[in-house]
Amino acid sequence: MENNIAIITPCFNENVTVIAFLKELTQIIKNLPFQFTVIVVDDASTDNTLKLLRAFRPEAANIDLQILTLKYNSGHQGAIYQGLLFARNLDCSKFIIMDSDGEDDPAAIKELVQIDDFRVVNVVRGKRQESLSFRLSYVIYKVIFKAITGRTMNFGNYCMIDNSILQSASYTSFVHLAAYLSKQRVETKKLVYNRRKRLDGSSKMNLTSLVHHAFKSFVEYAEDFLMLFLKLFMVIAIAIGGLLGVVLYKKFISHQAVLGWASTLSVNLFNTALICLGFFIIGILLLNIAAKNKASNAEIYINISEHNPAYLESVGR
Repeated sequence: MENNIAIITPCFNENVTVIAFLKELTQIIKNLPFQFTVIVVDDASTDNTLKLLRAFRPEAANIDLQILTLKYNSGHQGAIYQGLLFARNLDCSKFIIMDSDGEDDPAAIKELVQIDDFRVVNVVRGKRQESLSFRLSYVIYKVIFKAITGRTMNFGNYCMIDNSILQSASYTSFVHLAAYLSKQRVETKKLVYNRRKRLDGSSKMNLTSLVHHAFKSFVEYAEDFLMLFLKLFMVIAIAIGGLLGVVLYKKFISHQAVLGWASTLSVNLFNTALICLGFFIIGILLLNIAAKNKASNAEIYINISEHNPAYLESVGR
């Protein structure tokens, strides 16, 4: 078990890119003293990806390739989750999650597999290859995430977890793996590797994808999101109460003229309080989304690996 390692990688419409990735991965791990189970999760691709995966054979004795195809598209995080559901039944001690487009450097695996004393090892992104506007937006996202959660989000899906973390993640579920792992109170280590360019084609991560990515990370921290705006609402409510008391005192007790700015400030504070209350409600909705997601751990994958008896029987072979 200790020498068995699983690598989980999702893909969607990657076509030849995922094959190039698997070839590079094979070259890196074929001489390592471990047995690897490489789990490729095809997220219901609509192009030639699945056909190419079926035809691929890793040229290494220590690699067992498992190909899973999902019954329907579940998104990047959903595909990772399905890979974990499959991997939790394997006799492995370490589980590496990485993207299949080549942006996650497979060279880090040589260092990852030598680490034994940490339950979570995150591969922190060094330099990124995206556009300036994307990098600036990503910095803004990290600042907001830090302000709300108190944690730094400088890593993505590329990580290595032990069996206990895998079992926890597969049974409780998640919508954002990196944010989920950042919440775990366990021994954690970080490695720094530069984010590479895709092996083929342009990156699928754009500003719209980043917004979706950010929203999902906040779902994992729905409780923190909720408490932040609840505290802010209470502070503003106290400020409104204090200002209202001053206005009433001046108007009815000291009989002084009430300055115009006081009423304007009161209105602005009230509007701000309503906004905070709105975010409070959003926080409750996020908690509801998270709770519903964690209540579901349905397996929607089909193992189509060539040596899988169930698959061979289904296709009449």
